[in-house]
Amino acid sequence: MKNLFFIILIPVILSCQDKQSRNPPITDSSPVNITEQNLFLSYEKYVKHFPKEPIYYMYVDHEQCFFDILVNDIPAYNYFKDGGIMSSVILNNYISRSGKQKITYRLYPQTERERGEGFNELTPYTRFNLTLYSRDNADSATSFDKQVELLEHSNLKKSDGKTFIAAGKNYYEYTIEFDATVPYRNIPNLENAQDLRKIDKKVLEKKTVDAYKYLRDIIIDKKKDEYFSLVFNSDLRYVQSNYYSKAELKETAAEDMSYFNTPSFKLEPIENYVMKIYGDGKLVCLEHTSNDLRLKGKSSLWGKYNAEEGGVRVKFLRILLYMPKDKDTFEIW
Repeated sequence: MKNLFFIILIPVILSCQDKQSRNPPITDSSPVNITEQNLFLSYEKYVKHFPKEPIYYMYVDHEQCFFDILVNDIPAYNYFKDGGIMSSVILNNYISRSGKQKITYRLYPQTERERGEGFNELTPYTRFNLTLYSRDNADSATSFDKQVELLEHSNLKKSDGKTFIAAGKNYYEYTIEFDATVPYRNIPNLENAQDLRKIDKKVLEKKTVDAYKYLRDIIIDKKKDEYFSLVFNSDLRYVQSNYYSKAELKETAAEDMSYFNTPSFKLEPIENYVMKIYGDGKLVCLEHTSNDLRLKGKSSLWGKYNAEEGGVRVKFLRILLYMPKDKDTFEIW
């Protein structure tokens, strides 16, 4: 009886293993079979250009705070450093279609400063101002000269007109809206994605950790074609929404290759993470829980490498996952 049971059980186990191998935690929906050899040509084939190519971007002026910026509830930028930022924050990657868009900023106390002590709470002098612009990327000659200011926002103040409205608190959030018009239509959006908040939290976290480890193993094992196939739609959304030129597409392809062609690059273990849900419940990721400001809010999929100019540098792979309504596996957004 034991022998008979054993004979029957083997195919069941093999069947389960086979099913798991056919259903990895991340699957792809690339329009073609993406490989190392056709990566650049695929970018070039699918990126379209238009008579008008609106770029939306913002500049930030802040004081005595760290901050996150989310566009349509998707992380677009975070800043946990002393001093101000000089460059613009481009928003197109988070705009999937024309219409109403939202910008959310989250402020935190500036706990560390190069000069003087940090703050445990937002101060009366906390400042966060943003100015939103648009310009036409297709007008390469006078694009910046003809930029249009769409809105200017200053953080709210108390009745005295001077004191930051959230002074004394350790967190503040505010959302503003604006209208955008974009010409692209072929960018994957989250319309057909599941609301991940409806999945049991422990189940969702296990699926997310498995997906991160799966992608990490693909990079470690140098399975280039498999990696490029999984991330292609995500990269395509970025280069299309920013209307990349041929030269910029080559740079993007080279950056993708760097994970495999940099001998010293080594991924760190997936640990000390917290699961975060974004995109109004449609996106999930893992972020560092560390209070080290160099890691705070960064992706848990990251690695180190030796820079040519000396010293050790890091790369963070910001991976946001969504689950189509007709699937039980993730795709990379």
